[in-house]
Amino acid sequence: MSAREELGRLEASGLIQIAALQPELEYLFRHALVQEAAYASLLKQDRRALHHAAAEAIFAQHPDRERELASVLALHFEQAGENARAAKYLVMAGDHALERFANREAIGFFTRASGLADESQGELRLRAAVGGAKASWGFKTSGREVDELELAVASGENAEPKLLGEAYFWIAYLRRQRGEVPETSPGLERATERAIAIAGSLKDARASALPRAMMGAGAAFTGRLREGAREMQAALNDMDQNTDPHSNAMIADFLAMTYARLGEFDAADEIVARGTQQAARADEISRVDIDITQSAVNYERGELDRAAQQALQCSTRAEGLGAYACVVAANVMFGSATMAKDDASSAKLPLERGDELAMVTNMAPFRTLTKGLLASSYAQLGDLPTGVAGWNEALGAARGMNDRYGEARVLWARGRTFALQSPPDWTAALADFENAVRLFDEMEARPALARALYDRARALRAQGHTAEAAEVEQRALTLGRELGLKDAPFA
Repeated sequence: MSAREELGRLEASGLIQIAALQPELEYLFRHALVQEAAYASLLKQDRRALHHAAAEAIFAQHPDRERELASVLALHFEQAGENARAAKYLVMAGDHALERFANREAIGFFTRASGLADESQGELRLRAAVGGAKASWGFKTSGREVDELELAVASGENAEPKLLGEAYFWIAYLRRQRGEVPETSPGLERATERAIAIAGSLKDARASALPRAMMGAGAAFTGRLREGAREMQAALNDMDQNTDPHSNAMIADFLAMTYARLGEFDAADEIVARGTQQAARADEISRVDIDITQSAVNYERGELDRAAQQALQCSTRAEGLGAYACVVAANVMFGSATMAKDDASSAKLPLERGDELAMVTNMAPFRTLTKGLLASSYAQLGDLPTGVAGWNEALGAARGMNDRYGEARVLWARGRTFALQSPPDWTAALADFENAVRLFDEMEARPALARALYDRARALRAQGHTAEAAEVEQRALTLGRELGLKDAPFA
């Protein structure tokens, strides 16, 4: 009896049904229990043989759809006991899922590939580890990603240089995200050095653009804003339309925020526009990211109501996507804008949510601002002891990571809170304002500098230093109006 006749008999018996006629004839079991019973009736050896035959038949029939069908091929090879071939197709399936921005699906494929790959598949394990890092960084991170990358690097040092450079880049990026600094982290220092060295050895500037851009982002994070902007801009210029749009959009986010912190708003707006174009080619998470960046630019510009509204919308969208890293960033921006308006009650709940998720996502840099702003909200709502503890924790974390911008923001926020106490503690406020001014000035963080100078002038005047207060206030107003800041008293 032919296969078609057998299928006809099974269909007539009600065990299977036609699923599709075009482009090929396909059948399904009528019920999952029937499928399970038929599968269980096979000997293990026969199952493996049939899975192998199924995989080979699929590949033979559809050689041009290998990537599209990679997950199915991987399943059959895994069930056939051919783990090495299964791992190969799982990585291919993960890459295909990333291209479609199905990040959660990709994480599953890469995780399974890492577990099935054997010792001879060093480069494949490296691809799985890099893919897993790319797919998971915007969601909840397990904390194992760095370990998996470093193990994969150890067995894949002879891998293709571009892939190896990517691996070291992600090790450095994830270590930085969890708060490590090169001065005290040999792992971060080595990963950074290797990423830079490999990037320098690549003759194609486009291939080395992402590691160079991330090194620039690291410089900006430690307060070297102008140096970081220069390095990120050069790297972004080397990226083209063929570059991964998610990476392109991510670098645009960092660069636009850096320009905004410098007070170079025309440049920031231009980069946001470019990032928006790249995000349109990527996924919804990238689109939320660039909208958060727009909120950050508006905050620095002094458009506080607009920044708060955008940030709140982004937080809601990100929660719906499960993109918790985006929720943290959006809530920090909402908290920044509302606390700038002395609206502690509106800021408290979003900042608490951001603080909670910053731990889940290992986003140490954002924890500084979240913790510092949250401390100010508690203190302004009457719980000064909790505020003091939060400020101390935030400042300790900032100094441990060499996060000078975060440190300055926390000092400034604490000073503003001391000035709002009843009665105001102008001595403590002035000390914080002076330290914040010094840091903002050194970093050329000019919008923040203008605002901190104005608050310092208020504290000086309250303590009777009228002449000095007038001089500092004039400097603040001149700088704020030169930058075109939109908030009072500059507008």
